[in-house]
Amino acid sequence: MLAICSDCGTASEAAVGYCECGGIRIIERPIGDAEAQAALWPASPLIRSRIPGLGNVYLKYENGHLTGSFKDRIMRLAVADAIRSGSAGAVVPSSGNAALAASAAGASAGLPIYAIVPTGTAVERIAPVAARGAAIIEAGNDPSEAYRAADIVAAELKLSRLYSTFAAPLAEWACRSIGVEAARQLGSTPSAIVAPISAGPVLVGTGNGVAQETGNLPPLVAIQPSGCCPIARAFKSGSETVEPWDGPVETAATSIADRLKGYPQDGTYTLRLVRRSEGLAAAVTDEEMRTAREALLRHDGVDAELSASAGVAWLMRNPSRLQGPVVCVLTASGFKHTYRGDVPAADPATDRIETAERICALVSRHGIAARRA
Repeated sequence: MLAICSDCGTASEAAVGYCECGGIRIIERPIGDAEAQAALWPASPLIRSRIPGLGNVYLKYENGHLTGSFKDRIMRLAVADAIRSGSAGAVVPSSGNAALAASAAGASAGLPIYAIVPTGTAVERIAPVAARGAAIIEAGNDPSEAYRAADIVAAELKLSRLYSTFAAPLAEWACRSIGVEAARQLGSTPSAIVAPISAGPVLVGTGNGVAQETGNLPPLVAIQPSGCCPIARAFKSGSETVEPWDGPVETAATSIADRLKGYPQDGTYTLRLVRRSEGLAAAVTDEEMRTAREALLRHDGVDAELSASAGVAWLMRNPSRLQGPVVCVLTASGFKHTYRGDVPAADPATDRIETAERICALVSRHGIAARRA
């Protein structure tokens, strides 16, 4: 496929890597149902939120994929591309979700996967990857160093690169299917798209998918964790470019905590699109994300990853900031948190507790021991 450099306009094949001028390369051709595999992979649900104050928000919940995150959309296409090229294997740098998606796609296609994850990546993120037959290598201390290690490995061992940053034109292109689906499900153009991001392909791709389907690019709202937010920092300061995060990374939202060291042009490209769309970039705290995750569970029945809850956290802070309908992308399921036992322990409403006690008493009168758990 043909890709065009966003800076110099040079056309080239949509291979992994940046243009010679350092610019981001974007695939020209609109994504179609065939590439999105719409006939084989059902669309992810669009759920109208019941969180108080968010009645105009529609949640694009990306849990319904094979491994529970939007990265499945990218890796299905990337692995298929690697198979077509005759690759003997592929390397994927990841903090968790991309490696899991790549390992699943690789298992179903018979392609050996080598996942490079930052040192100390949580076991609940590694175990599902290993269970699908991928080899896991810990390298570096953050996603940027994992990507640098993957570049070295791919060049030396002649492996395909399965990347989910803008370095891989397929990444943004695959995410357009999110926007195409959302526009069809909504039946109109959203007033805004909100998404948690590290580099930004999920937000930009969703926006381009909506524009492909409706002819209009809605405002793009990029949300990052306050403990690592290079794009939000640049937006707030009025800077035209994004600089790598130079402070400590202080957040549990590891899926979206990327310093962008070595590829700050990804952040600059996203920042440019956010401004062009008349959107914004902002940061939320871990406590706000935890509160949002609890609200999603309680009011919408949705278990989202902590990182995936960042957009909802911002909306809960600013319930009247955007008029509806707003599409908020929940990028991944919270099953890894649940696997670890990290689930909000909120008590039921008082009336439900009282009814539950009556149920226990009723059952006990019939000779069956019962208590409220």
